[in-house]
Amino acid sequence: MHFNSHLKKNIKNIKILQWFSIFIILFTTIIYNFLFSDVTFIFRMLCNLCLICSAFFVFLYTKTGKKVLLLITESKHEIKKIIWPNKKETLYTTFIVSIVTVIMSLLIWGIDNILFHLVSFITNLRL
Repeated sequence: MHFNSHLKKNIKNIKILQWFSIFIILFTTIIYNFLFSDVTFIFRMLCNLCLICSAFFVFLYTKTGKKVLLLITESKHEIKKIIWPNKKETLYTTFIVSIVTVIMSLLIWGIDNILFHLVSFITNLRL
């Protein structure tokens, strides 16, 4: 029983260390970019990219990172199942949506115009 609680404490410490290292790496990236602003832009961006990638790889070893990676792989698998429309179907659907949008816009404009004249006629009669 004592070994189990000691193991849980070590796992918790490792999690804290992982998140702390991610924070330190990202903080170092910001400070590096600020302090070495006179260094060539390309070199700074390469160093920033390396630091961000290292923070990302540490993130992948956390429990949250593993969940995110699992979500991404499952999403890619689900996207492969989608049957995408061909060009003809896409153009036809776009044409239908455009025509219906124009018709509905004209219909709403007409109803608005009628109601506007009706309200102005009623308000003019009361005066």
